[in-house]
Amino acid sequence: MSNDPLRSEVIALFASRFGVPPETFDEIRLEEHRDEIWASTLFPRPNVASQRPAGLRALRRTPKGLKPTSAFLIHLGSRIEQSRIELELAPLEALLLGRRLDSDASDGFVALCFRGEVVGCGWTRGGSLQAMIPTGRRRELLEALADEHPPKTRNL
Repeated sequence: MSNDPLRSEVIALFASRFGVPPETFDEIRLEEHRDEIWASTLFPRPNVASQRPAGLRALRRTPKGLKPTSAFLIHLGSRIEQSRIELELAPLEALLLGRRLDSDASDGFVALCFRGEVVGCGWTRGGSLQAMIPTGRRRELLEALADEHPPKTRNL
């Protein structure tokens, strides 16, 4: 493992907040570009120009600190052993619709889970939980969850 400050910062965050084993990052290359941190297992090809680094956007620098992206939390999945909040259908739908829920989780970023699978990033503060999932992903999840509801019958 290198002595790279960015790498150390990212590994420390995921180890302390999410319980992700540091060796998870052994084969992952991290690169910061415009307050975004990208993760990749590939090295950039020579003579290929790009507006952004290759790979998956893993984190953003925000006033709240490093914010993990929903996509990267989903990628880490079962390796996330802490700060996981398992949700039932109705509370997950409420969060996806922009509502806040009561939570006893410690303040900070959390992995929102449904049926054991990470579905995105959440934020807890002062006993309140909110989803930090991008709008497009929220729509996709809400459409998928719509299949969980039995069809309503109408009286004619």
